Amino acid sequence: MSVATSHQISKYYDFHRDKEIVFTKANLKSLRVNPRQIYLKCAGGQWPCIINSSSLQKAKVIIGTSSGVYSLIVNKKEQHISVVYCFYDQNNEPVQFFVTSNVVDIQPYQGSKDLALLTLEFTQRPPDDLILKIGEFLEVNENFKTRKEERIGLNENSMRQLCIPKEESYIFIAGVPRKCIMKDISFGGARVMLVGVPKFLEGKTIDLRLYFTDTNEKVSLIGKILKADFLQGRKDISVVHIQFNQDEIPMSYKFHINSYITSYQKQLIEKQLNNQAAAQRAEQAAATKVAQQKQIADEKEELAAAQKAAMQANIKAMGNAFAAQPSRQVQQTPT
Repeated sequence: MSVATSHQISKYYDFHRDKEIVFTKANLKSLRVNPRQIYLKCAGGQWPCIINSSSLQKAKVIIGTSSGVYSLIVNKKEQHISVVYCFYDQNNEPVQFFVTSNVVDIQPYQGSKDLALLTLEFTQRPPDDLILKIGEFLEVNENFKTRKEERIGLNENSMRQLCIPKEESYIFIAGVPRKCIMKDISFGGARVMLVGVPKFLEGKTIDLRLYFTDTNEKVSLIGKILKADFLQGRKDISVVHIQFNQDEIPMSYKFHINSYITSYQKQLIEKQLNNQAAAQRAEQAAATKVAQQKQIADEKEELAAAQKAAMQANIKAMGNAFAAQPSRQVQQTPT
């Protein structure tokens, strides 16, 4: 699971708070839930329960009608209950956290007299761990539906982000293992190169093996070769297009593809924002430069006007001074 920021966790909560996950066996495994360590706490005691479903606002659990917690709820002696969730982290260590809640409904489970379905409403926003677990799970499944055909070209950079150590792998075709080179992968399929003739490969059932270094996990991707072509310039190597069986794609594989797609999308958004910010800074700098140039021109114009006015004032003053001097008469000598 990727490292999440507070912004991402808030986004998960805002977008997925009312979406419910049913805890099937497959979902329990995908979410790495430890069902044996999930229980209810109230009135100073704790009782085991079976987690049926959960959203980020509610949870539904199954309890026995002979348990003490059932008696407390039915007799209205206790309506405030904490649900204790338990997950395994990447080191397979159990992680527990409490979510305080109120009882909003209790009904027989599938008509049974021995079991009851308890609906609990959270009294506050749940811990970030639960938001991250459920939010990422829901995001993966939504992207799997809407972005199934987005292909990721395998290169040094993308393989590092996907935690795939190398492009070479093994593909089982009709049960026979063959070496292959992976060219690109997606939620729903892959494109690989291998030795073989296209007409003998098309339509074959395959099992593509992948290894992820971050989880130290090998995954098996079952599918079918939809199309095969010779590699350009070669008559012994084929490029095959594989479609995975949707219902058999491991959740771990989906998580890795989703992590790459969302990370890449985030990088594009950040790049766009940075480009926009750079353009705005350049525009502001240009506007500032124009304003400065205009200010300098205005100051020069004002200075020239002031100098002209001063010169005109000096000329006028000199003229006035000359006019104010007494006139001198020239005396003529008699002949």
